[in-house]
Amino acid sequence: MPYDARVGLFDGFKRRRAEKAAAEQRVVQEAALETWQAKSDRLDVYIDAVERCISGDTDGLFVGGDGGFILKGDEFAIGCVQNSALLETVRGPSTYQGGYGGVSFPLFAGIRFNTGGVKGKRIPGEEKLTVIDQGDTLITNKRAIFRGATNNSEWPFSRLVACEHNEAGWSTFAVSGRKKNSGFAYGDDVAAEVQFRLELGIALCNETLDRLLAELRVERQHLDAERSA
Repeated sequence: MPYDARVGLFDGFKRRRAEKAAAEQRVVQEAALETWQAKSDRLDVYIDAVERCISGDTDGLFVGGDGGFILKGDEFAIGCVQNSALLETVRGPSTYQGGYGGVSFPLFAGIRFNTGGVKGKRIPGEEKLTVIDQGDTLITNKRAIFRGATNNSEWPFSRLVACEHNEAGWSTFAVSGRKKNSGFAYGDDVAAEVQFRLELGIALCNETLDRLLAELRVERQHLDAERSA
């Protein structure tokens, strides 16, 4: 039976394609493992930090200083976020819908008669979080404090109604007695670290470290299950 050279070419092409696909799959798996390992290592650090806070062993746990902020007697710094952005809920400009001027007729002695006019409807502007200043934010065991070029703000943890984090790198606070939410942005590259330090500060202030530790251990279980799946 005569040899068909095309068969050899096709076999070689399929083999190279399979080898390329396998190599690409290995790259994807290695990247996923690296990402998982980074999350795992970071979570272990967080769990250890909370356990040390519960046991009262905080010597050397928080480093970096207070960034020049003035703290109260029983207050200590957990972390300072440089080049952060102050976020406040700001209402945009109002708009008008509908309405027209109608027709104006001259009568006598400079008096005019207007007819057909319809008043427009004023539509309030949408409220949204807006960057209003740049500066540094200090996280302590009592509060988060922002110091900017033209604005200062603080969020006492004992008065928080809610705290929400966004993976894009910003956090907002609802504070009892304040009508509008506000917060600060710090970027997605440090989001996990900043958000943990905020949660730790809130737990320290409100004596809920056991709850935070339980949440972290559940996250540990989920992460381990993800790796073994």
